[in-house]
Amino acid sequence: MGLNENQRRKYEEYVKRNSLVFSDRVVQDFFQKEDHIHLLLRVLDGDCHGQRVLEEKFRKFFFRIRFIKFLVSTIRFCTIDQLRRYQKQESRYQLIFDHPVSGDGDGTTFGEILLSTQELTIDVPNTPDLVQFQSTFTNELLVHAFSRLSHKQKVITTLRYALCYQDNEIARIIGVSPQAVCKTRNLALQKLRILLAEGGDSNG
Repeated sequence: MGLNENQRRKYEEYVKRNSLVFSDRVVQDFFQKEDHIHLLLRVLDGDCHGQRVLEEKFRKFFFRIRFIKFLVSTIRFCTIDQLRRYQKQESRYQLIFDHPVSGDGDGTTFGEILLSTQELTIDVPNTPDLVQFQSTFTNELLVHAFSRLSHKQKVITTLRYALCYQDNEIARIIGVSPQAVCKTRNLALQKLRILLAEGGDSNG
């Protein structure tokens, strides 16, 4: 449903009064959809329910942009030096727990398989449902790649890049060491990078 003349004038006046906020590119992109403008106008008329709906839609929109932007930059700027550091560390500290299950380069270790058999229980206020978070992705390759992560990798990735928790905070939440969180997060990003690259090549 399009905007009528009065609605458009009211919206434009609001944008003019809040020019600093609307100078942000994310805010501009969000209000490209007329549905979001209609929600804003409802909020300006005092609709409390509309305000909650608008805030939720913006939260999902912002998280999706932030997460996809981070993944793109990770793929673009992941260097050979980082891979060499992993290989050097693995060859120096070949513990059974960290030993790769196979040589196909997917990064899965015996320790991850062992931990994945244990249910990971997290009691965090406002923690988004993983399926709900994944449903905000509009890129099919990203949806597929994210679904291939282990449950623990999904939880840590979501807490880190959706709710902006630091590694030490995530460690306290799920009861592991910050080093374990960092390693799982890096493995998840490496796996996403590989899966997205493979998906892009197959589509090309």
